[in-house]
Amino acid sequence: MSKYKNKRLHVSAFDFVFSVIFFGLLIGSAFFWAERQETKGKFNIEQTKVDFIIEAPSPEQVTEIDARSDVDRVVPYVYRSADIKGNKKTVNSSLYIIESSDDLDYTVFSNSLKIKETTSTANNPLYISSDLAKSAGLSLNDTFNITLSESTIEFAISGIYKSDYRNVGGTAIAIMKNDVKALCGEKYNYNGAYVCSNDVNSTQSYIEKYVGMGDVRSADEFDNDDAYQQYLENRKNKNSTESTIYISSFIKELEKRYNSKLYRDLIISVAFVIGAVFFLIIDLCGKPNRYSKNDVEKDIRNNFTLEQEKQMYRRYNSSGFFLYIVAVCVSIAVSYFVLGNDLISMNNITALVSTVIFSIIARVSTSSKLNKQFSIVSEKIKKESEGR
Repeated sequence: MSKYKNKRLHVSAFDFVFSVIFFGLLIGSAFFWAERQETKGKFNIEQTKVDFIIEAPSPEQVTEIDARSDVDRVVPYVYRSADIKGNKKTVNSSLYIIESSDDLDYTVFSNSLKIKETTSTANNPLYISSDLAKSAGLSLNDTFNITLSESTIEFAISGIYKSDYRNVGGTAIAIMKNDVKALCGEKYNYNGAYVCSNDVNSTQSYIEKYVGMGDVRSADEFDNDDAYQQYLENRKNKNSTESTIYISSFIKELEKRYNSKLYRDLIISVAFVIGAVFFLIIDLCGKPNRYSKNDVEKDIRNNFTLEQEKQMYRRYNSSGFFLYIVAVCVSIAVSYFVLGNDLISMNNITALVSTVIFSIIARVSTSSKLNKQFSIVSEKIKKESEGR
């Protein structure tokens, strides 16, 4: 019996080529998963409590809507376009000013979409969407100045939320207090309002007849009373549905536009993972199986035992398993840091679990074939010896 371990089956350059292909397929899967997640982000508004976004309500209309039994909360806002200067670049963003931080959960920045929030209290807190944070290069607690109506206000990032991608440049929400309150003054007009309903059909019946009065022009802006009366009459006949966002209808439109892309990206991402697993199986099963078929007889004639063969197979499978696990871990790092996927995602979990499971299957399968081949060849050699 040989006193040396059998080391003829080992990880070679050929195995490294397979692991690189395996890694490339996982990166391809991660890319299409990132595409899918970005598309799914367009549906984020569905996770909020907002059912309608109406245009220009007056204070009286806000009170009227809020008093309705079918409405849980109405959150009016003042809108401004703002240049937000981050560490990367300056981004022109949509800034919404609401009257209380208690109302934040009833806007497009629902708690369900919260990514990060600071525990410290800022003088002028600003809550921003993730796409704005990424493009401008802003992080939690960062401070910067925004110029509004020729007044400069220092804001601090107090929260970052998942974006619904409706606004080019991202979304920011400020609170009507301190410097922001001083800027807007005691009297200001609402540009719109978020409406959260507990009976969407009843609220929609009201909204369809709603005409915002918060932007009504005063009589002194017209040349005569007749022109002013004509203006008021035209406003009564205004179709508010054109300026109102119905969230349910908005989601249905998104589904028509993006469902096929979501499905396609999912299928492609899964297909890449399956392809990666296929290469893993070919490598970890193919090479040992070829060895069993072509070289086991040589090893037996060289006095190697079954246990020594098993040790060699275990070393090979362990080395191959380590190689592929490293490839999975690197692909997850690239997926997270480069492509922006979540660290713990279905895609990453599938890749990792599949690699572990099929590596185990490969190990059991090749070990079983080795046992069978070793038994067959040993019996063959024994008969040859007896026939001499």
